[in-house]
Amino acid sequence: MALTTLEQRSGRLPAELTSFVGRREELAEVGRLLERCRLVTLMGPGGVGKTRLAVHAAARARDRMPDGVCFVDLAAVRGPGLLPLAVAEALGLPDQVPGALLDTLVAHLADRRMLLVLDTCEHLVDGCAILAEALLRSAPGLRVLATSRQPLDVAGEHTLMVAPLPCADPATATGVAAAPCDSTLLFADRAAAVVPGWRVTDANRDAVAALCHRLDGIPLAIELAAVQLRALSVEETLQRLDSRILRIRGRRTTMSRHQTLRAAIEWSHELCTPGERLLWARLSVFAGDFDLATAEHVCCDADTTDAADRPGDGALPAAEVFDVLAGLVAKSVVLRVERDGATRYRMLDTLREYGAERLAELGDAERVRARAYGRFAALVRRAAGALATGEQAEWLDWAHREQANLRAQCEFALRHHSDDQMTRAALGMGRILTLQGLIGEARHWADRLLAERGPEPGPAGTELLALSAWLAAVQNDLAVSRTLVDQAEERAHATGDTRALGYTHQVRGTIAVYSGHPEEAIGLLTEARRLHQAAGTADVLVPIGEVFLAQACLAAGDVPAALGHSAATAAAMGEAGEQWCRSYALCVHGLALLTTGDTDGAARDLRAALRVKRDLRDRLGIALALDLLGAAMIADGDGAGGARLLGAAERCRSATGMGLFGPHHGMLRELVTGQARDLLGERGFEAACRDGRALDLDDAVAEALGECPGRSAPAVLNGAAGPSLTPRELQIAELVADGLTNREIADRLVIAKRTADSHVEHILAKLRFSSRSQIAEWFAGRTG
Repeated sequence: MALTTLEQRSGRLPAELTSFVGRREELAEVGRLLERCRLVTLMGPGGVGKTRLAVHAAARARDRMPDGVCFVDLAAVRGPGLLPLAVAEALGLPDQVPGALLDTLVAHLADRRMLLVLDTCEHLVDGCAILAEALLRSAPGLRVLATSRQPLDVAGEHTLMVAPLPCADPATATGVAAAPCDSTLLFADRAAAVVPGWRVTDANRDAVAALCHRLDGIPLAIELAAVQLRALSVEETLQRLDSRILRIRGRRTTMSRHQTLRAAIEWSHELCTPGERLLWARLSVFAGDFDLATAEHVCCDADTTDAADRPGDGALPAAEVFDVLAGLVAKSVVLRVERDGATRYRMLDTLREYGAERLAELGDAERVRARAYGRFAALVRRAAGALATGEQAEWLDWAHREQANLRAQCEFALRHHSDDQMTRAALGMGRILTLQGLIGEARHWADRLLAERGPEPGPAGTELLALSAWLAAVQNDLAVSRTLVDQAEERAHATGDTRALGYTHQVRGTIAVYSGHPEEAIGLLTEARRLHQAAGTADVLVPIGEVFLAQACLAAGDVPAALGHSAATAAAMGEAGEQWCRSYALCVHGLALLTTGDTDGAARDLRAALRVKRDLRDRLGIALALDLLGAAMIADGDGAGGARLLGAAERCRSATGMGLFGPHHGMLRELVTGQARDLLGERGFEAACRDGRALDLDDAVAEALGECPGRSAPAVLNGAAGPSLTPRELQIAELVADGLTNREIADRLVIAKRTADSHVEHILAKLRFSSRSQIAEWFAGRTG
């Protein structure tokens, strides 16, 4: 697993797989609008290139945004309730207490100067409008660049219609050869990718110009047409397209360019085989990318009788899905992508929408969507059963890849299903999300199911109440947790459900830990263990009760018991191949060793736990391990290194929406913070913490594990200037601290912007910083 998966970096601008053609004037106009406006919406029909333009414009604006650019892809977000979550994930704040996400976003962005790109807003236009207005009102340094097929209609919004690429008039002979238009350049670029060595020549130039003109310069339509050169000449492609566009325009009353794109898509559709057309429609049920096995299961017909009620639709046996999918890839209807070393597939939104229309016309939408839900629900239940085994990491990787599809299936289930199987799938999702450290999202789905459907009358419904109560307790939402566990316990007593009573005692024990009542927690968690053993409960969340029991023993002053429980749990989980609970047990064991003065043993356990948490992408666990390892380093006399890890842990914990892990954790934090201040002095401690907070999570983990040399804390420990900056660099550092952009610095000092860019890069390199905000903090500390 790449280290970069630790930091939630979906907010980075997406890498582009093909070249960017034209749009010089539009890029300049977007840049001008962003300089004077805080909300800019790029509008236009599907396929016109709004996203590509937004990505390039954002990249150009990046040097004017001290706190960077964040890109949010909303295409796979199926409901307004998930909109704040998508933005939070892109910003690196993926997991918050339900209902508090908007407040968290506002607080995070309040003092930042950054650009937020909201891509594909049209299906969530009301939610995007509300969110954008709330964020812009609360964050004066924020700018928003949106793409949509309709305006957001927010006060202060400036819209820019994204026009198709310029086309040469085929009736005008002059100038075409000397100065090819952007449409021709795009067609030539994509055609050369399809047919190596293909180029525009004197012989085909007029046909290319006519083809681009007939396609109204719409980039997606041009790219679809270029694919046909595998089988047809440009002239043949133009001839076939002309008849299609005329027929479409003859029967429709919508905008010409909408008709043209529709014609190009329908033309591509007609060139597909019957099996390809059928698969295109069925693949539209996937919200994100997908793998071959899932496509084969969801989109096939088990036998020819499956197609009996769909005349003219044909059949698609599972054995033929791969060959048919390969045909769609060859026609650029489906894109092949790589994720975490695995081959996956996806469709562009416009083509997915067309496929969904075709699926509805076939009368097959509900059947295929239900089949997709059945596939994912079965896999979730299977994953839940394997999470306590050596297959844990493999299933968590699967859930990470399928995140968009899993969310879409949860939405589908809430609208269409209400049964015990759905509840069991929700329980599985809760466990998967918990092991990923996504406690807030786990609560989101469990709470929605309980609010919209109510708990099922059987044991699964009781267990869902208990799970929701435990998740609330872990997020220190203790009042909500008590209410839910009361309901679960009442149901469990009424039915004599020993398994459910084990869960409710575990929840109450967790509440007692977070409430600062360790003796009560010990009794409850011990009884929970007895009940689970009596019921034969096999569940990955059961042994975490032993970890809380060890923590309660430590808080009660019984260090030997804490060491015993945590060591036994770590050993048992390791033997079973389970890693999530094992790593938490190692954290508590390391903490217990730390209280005995064994800093070397503590650091050894904590680094072992941190390696596991990194592999599992459990950011909640990473925050805890960093925090405790920082405490161990401070106790061993490394005040600067330990304080840096405390700062990194604080940032990570804030991103997950979690506070401290109970009163005992708070007391430890207070103790080691005092020790670090004694070692470093107040200013030195604060500087080291700031430097730690500025670390990427990947870098913080690598530093904690000794895998890369740590960056020195800013040289404000003794008030000196630190690394040797030239007088000009000090002057520029002061202007950066004042919030000026590179362009504004250049204007102030009457130098070229390129020179200002170079000076800022040299300052960042000398101070070993990664952002302008760190320069500002360094300069403030130097002059404070």
